[in-house]
Amino acid sequence: MGRLFWKFFLFFFLAQLTTALGVSAFVLFNVTNQTPSIDQSPISQALIDAAQSTLQLGGIPATKQLLEGWESQRLGHRVYVVDRNAQDLLHRKVDPAWLNVARDSIKSGVQDSVAHVTLANQQSYLMFVVSSRPARPRAGPPPPGPELERSFNLKRFERSNALFKIIAKFPIKGLLIGTLASALFAAILAWYFSKPINTLRLAFERAASGDLNTSVADKMGARKDELSDLGRHFDHMASRLSALLQGQTRLLHHVSHELRSPLARMHMALGLAMQTPEKAESSLARIELEATRMDKMIGELLELSRFESGMVELKKEPFILNELLDMIVEDAAFEASHKRIRIAPNAPQTMPISGQQDLMHRAIENVVRNAVKYAPDDSIVNIDCKLAAAGKLMEMTITDQGSGVLDTELEDIFKPFVRGHSGSQVVGHGVGLAITKQVVEAHGGKVWATNLKPHGFSITITLPV
Repeated sequence: MGRLFWKFFLFFFLAQLTTALGVSAFVLFNVTNQTPSIDQSPISQALIDAAQSTLQLGGIPATKQLLEGWESQRLGHRVYVVDRNAQDLLHRKVDPAWLNVARDSIKSGVQDSVAHVTLANQQSYLMFVVSSRPARPRAGPPPPGPELERSFNLKRFERSNALFKIIAKFPIKGLLIGTLASALFAAILAWYFSKPINTLRLAFERAASGDLNTSVADKMGARKDELSDLGRHFDHMASRLSALLQGQTRLLHHVSHELRSPLARMHMALGLAMQTPEKAESSLARIELEATRMDKMIGELLELSRFESGMVELKKEPFILNELLDMIVEDAAFEASHKRIRIAPNAPQTMPISGQQDLMHRAIENVVRNAVKYAPDDSIVNIDCKLAAAGKLMEMTITDQGSGVLDTELEDIFKPFVRGHSGSQVVGHGVGLAITKQVVEAHGGKVWATNLKPHGFSITITLPV
């Protein structure tokens, strides 16, 4: 069960607990503070008169028989005849509070619902009536005594007042307090959960309209539940979508710009072949060259777009950088031989690193081939490798003896389709170093460029060992 469940549970539990406590406290207060009273209705007076006459004329046995008969009839009123020792004739439990109220009534001269009888043998008895829940009497012979018939005439009136008595005793105040508390907790609960949900709804509406620069997590405050997690996931989704859309826009812009020149050259070669058939072979060779360049550029653009959009998942594995460097130098040596350039690797010790080997091959090869392209003829391209930061980083520096770039372009050359204004007429698309930067940073490393004095240019790559 998640954190959101426990918050719902806690709020509802507090609401119900407050309601129960409010009602219970009200009932308990009224019960503990209620003054016990003897029933003083006309039916109670009739019962007292009948019991008093029976006790004076028939004695204890007749009175017991009368009380037992009334008990069996379930009249709704219970007559108690108590001796000096507070013992009831039928040995029923007698609340001391009833006795106190009955004795106070005798002392104050109010004897409508109580009676004090003293027999010839000097035994005295206290009589009073306590009302119980009205019950329908069983079928049978009517109770003895003509006075008791008055009680049945009052039954209808008492039953009609039963509903009003129940309503009057109902804990309205306690229920009102509990209801208000429940409404308060429910309002807090509704606000607590509806506010972030409404924020998410508005954010989704803005995202649907094209605005992906909205942030939800900042508006969640200090929440630590599923809704705040949802807000953070929404921000991550929006940023990824924004990066994808921006990457696609940039890709479309650069592709349209870079394809324009080779397409124009292909169109010129095709027109030349149509006008001068004897030059058709050279024109077709030119068309083939431009098509190859376009295919290579499109491949590089697609790879760069994948990196920029974050769609590349690295599959790291340990490998020896020295072996990878030897393969790169061997491949680049063929291109360097046409300009009589020597590539001089310098890796004095074994350097094990972790990463995706094919991507690292592509990143380092782009820098080496870039150095060979811009280096002058009959020069040297140095590749120096060493451990730095107490052996935690591998540092590789590729240096050529070219003219370098402007100081203001040292960072821009790692952006797509940016080429330094070095005066060289080297053919390229300006995508290779951008791919290198994306690969190195994806592996947790850094790459930067430096102009050397009096001449020369270097690119440094650092990777965690």
